[in-house]
Amino acid sequence: MALHVIKRLQAYSEPALFVAAAFYGLFPDPLMKSDSLSPGEDKIIFKKELETALPSLVAQASGTVVEVGPGSGNQLCRYDKARVSRIYGMEPNADLHDALRATIKQCGLSDIYTIVPCGVEDLARLESFGITQGSVDTVLSVQVFCSVPQPKEMMVALYKVLKPGGQMIVYEHVESKDPLSRAVQGIYQVLWPYLMGNCNLTRPTGDYILKAGEWSTADMTTPEKEDPWMVIPHISGRLVKAG
Repeated sequence: MALHVIKRLQAYSEPALFVAAAFYGLFPDPLMKSDSLSPGEDKIIFKKELETALPSLVAQASGTVVEVGPGSGNQLCRYDKARVSRIYGMEPNADLHDALRATIKQCGLSDIYTIVPCGVEDLARLESFGITQGSVDTVLSVQVFCSVPQPKEMMVALYKVLKPGGQMIVYEHVESKDPLSRAVQGIYQVLWPYLMGNCNLTRPTGDYILKAGEWSTADMTTPEKEDPWMVIPHISGRLVKAG
């Protein structure tokens, strides 16, 4: 019992370290989201991701892929080049494009990777790149839905561009299912979005994904290494669009 309490307290204090670091300017946006991180911080995140299912999930991407919010390109080297024919990196933050281009070149993807400088809501611009309803084999989303303005609408739009039988690969942090941990998330949430680049701790992202449309397969789980009381829990997995 005592060990359980100690582990909970440790988990509950961890976000405070992020908040303090961000508040004192030690580093920007310390969560696992590469949209505003320096190259050095990206390397740290890359190593942490090796301990998760993320590398094997990205390797399952196939056909025409839309990568949502690639940032500076943490996931690019994890694609199986034999499985993908075209990758569209949907990155509206132009400040990251130079770093993303460098990663594309470094990973040998220059001939198949195209940067799309807009969000999924800009339908007309997406169509100019050939991204239309039912045209995409794989959508990859890594730590994106925590910070987008309209996550439910965005997920529905991504569902629509998938072909029937297309797959959605996700790795996102979500609202806790543990009542006490969810209350702690609510406390941190007061300041969290302002210090962490509009990141939200309390979004039920898993529900948004499941309710975006009809899935024939919905294999999303919480990583085994994560305790159920974590304040920044994740979901990861693969869903297949029905049809």
